[in-house]
Amino acid sequence: MAPTGRPVYGLCVHGLDEVEELAPAGSRPGWPSVRIRQTTAAPPPSAPLDLDGGVRVLADGRTLTVDRRRGTATFYGPPLAPDLLAHPYLAPVATVFNRWAGRETFHSGAFVHAGRAWAVVGPRTAGKSSLLAALAARDVPVVADDILVVDHTEVHAGPRCVDLREPVPGPALPTRTVRAGDRLRVALPPIAERTPLGGWLFLGWGPTPAVTPVPPAELLARLAGCRSWRGLPTDPAALLGLAALPAWDLTRPRDWAAFGPTLRLVERTLTAARAVAASR
Repeated sequence: MAPTGRPVYGLCVHGLDEVEELAPAGSRPGWPSVRIRQTTAAPPPSAPLDLDGGVRVLADGRTLTVDRRRGTATFYGPPLAPDLLAHPYLAPVATVFNRWAGRETFHSGAFVHAGRAWAVVGPRTAGKSSLLAALAARDVPVVADDILVVDHTEVHAGPRCVDLREPVPGPALPTRTVRAGDRLRVALPPIAERTPLGGWLFLGWGPTPAVTPVPPAELLARLAGCRSWRGLPTDPAALLGLAALPAWDLTRPRDWAAFGPTLRLVERTLTAARAVAASR
């Protein structure tokens, strides 16, 4: 029987019925299933993650246990509100279970251009969410905000939201306050569950909007370094395939006024890349 559950990050997730940012439950043949639970019981001692499970102490003091055989992820500590379960607490669960399924996961967002997903990679201060929200405000489909699950040549959609520390300029985006008042959440419309991956954008700051191609050898090293749960085994051929995709460093000023020129530069770059690919 095909696994059922609420589809997100390439998983069939159970136990999150109150989380509005997930798609309705349904059958997804071949997708791993996980049941998410919460308890205020005393947590087990920390244990390294391996191919069967593990116990991890989170940054806020909660403990997360993951069990591959049982298909469970359990949070120990004060109960988490539905908005927190959607983001950020679903991310570590999805990361582990996808790595167990042989998929790659990266701390990255992604958006769709010309039918392909383009990954947006960078540290937490690089402005990934702001860029994705600005794209969403212009009706550009957003695949994910927090982690990117790569399954062969496709990426899986994340929760239908982007979380911001402050509003982005441009077209008005309806938001609601979440995460105990710490973030503004932008709701995203439904999107295809899987989208072919087109390439990579690595965010940085600079005096003017600019793109610089990343050579494949350097891209391979970067992707290997930003994989999630690097202690788990991976398929070297999969990383080689991902490193064959086009990639650029995208720099722009820390200035809201630069958003328009930055988005136009991204549009021109990706349109040109698609034209080159189509001519081969």
